[in-house]
Amino acid sequence: MKKKRSFCCHCGDPLAEKVIDGKTRGWCPRCGTIFYENPLPVASSIVVNKKRELLLVKRGNDPYLGMWCLPIGFAESGEDVQGAALRELREETGLEGEIVRLVDVDTVDDDYYGSMAIITYEVRRTGGKVSAGDDAADARYIPIHELPPLAWEANRKAVDRYLALYRDVWAMADSYRQLFSDMGETDIPTVEPQEEKAFLSNILVRTIDRYQDEIAGHWMKDVKRIVPDIALQMKLISKIHARALAEVKNLLRGKGDTFDTAWFLKAGLQLRDHDVSLPSVLGAMALSRKAIWAQVMKRRILGSPLQIYTTLELNNRIIFLYDRMDYHLAAGWSQDRTTTSI
Repeated sequence: MKKKRSFCCHCGDPLAEKVIDGKTRGWCPRCGTIFYENPLPVASSIVVNKKRELLLVKRGNDPYLGMWCLPIGFAESGEDVQGAALRELREETGLEGEIVRLVDVDTVDDDYYGSMAIITYEVRRTGGKVSAGDDAADARYIPIHELPPLAWEANRKAVDRYLALYRDVWAMADSYRQLFSDMGETDIPTVEPQEEKAFLSNILVRTIDRYQDEIAGHWMKDVKRIVPDIALQMKLISKIHARALAEVKNLLRGKGDTFDTAWFLKAGLQLRDHDVSLPSVLGAMALSRKAIWAQVMKRRILGSPLQIYTTLELNNRIIFLYDRMDYHLAAGWSQDRTTTSI
């Protein structure tokens, strides 16, 4: 248990207690020194590997001898808290790392150390090999959903916040693995919080690439059933559908405004030259967009509310792209002259 201060470190006289700023504090009646009990700064690290295992150390000393905790220790005089987190990680586990982000700050009162401010960072490993050192009895990775009781509740709280931070992006990564099960583990892209849109864009591009023939097949069946007058020009309209998919992939890859207005103007004019009605053209394009999302839903890519929200945002961008394609097809269809084939 932390010892209570009894004597003034300046004059040596016994301390008394006095209410100062609304709190009872140690006070020296002789020299008037006030002793403020400020929280001790403590730094801890969350290090998770690609298998979603959390790095823990087993305490070799009191308090909590034999219990597991995050790599943790006090910041030293003249040392910033981030530096303390990386130093303790190195001393207790043998790993080098870099700070990714602040995860949690918690102030706790401990019977052994007194008041502590525990600051927890997510840390990315940059080198080293896991080996228990310093005052750690053991150091190892443990599956993050099979953790033992942790020495400090603040550690548990920080881990819970970390899990909440990564819950949706891990769900996306799991969807990716299920959707592209034949890919090697090293080919599965990593995803960080705040990068959900880019990750989902990547999934949609790969879905279109992998299932393009299936998307086209369902689209052709819908076109023949819903707009039968276009059936005689399926070769031409199929070129437009394939070009539309390519434009969607460029959009999702973030390649900027690569939209070729002249191509769609020519395509619209050629459809008119082949006596395809404008409503049929626009109907076929609407079915083209529908075929993409039908494939997405079939593959069960969407899971969490965040994924659905993010995908709806992407869908709005795709809708706008199809509107542009429809406009230029219609503008080309409305021209009176002929043009070269597409």
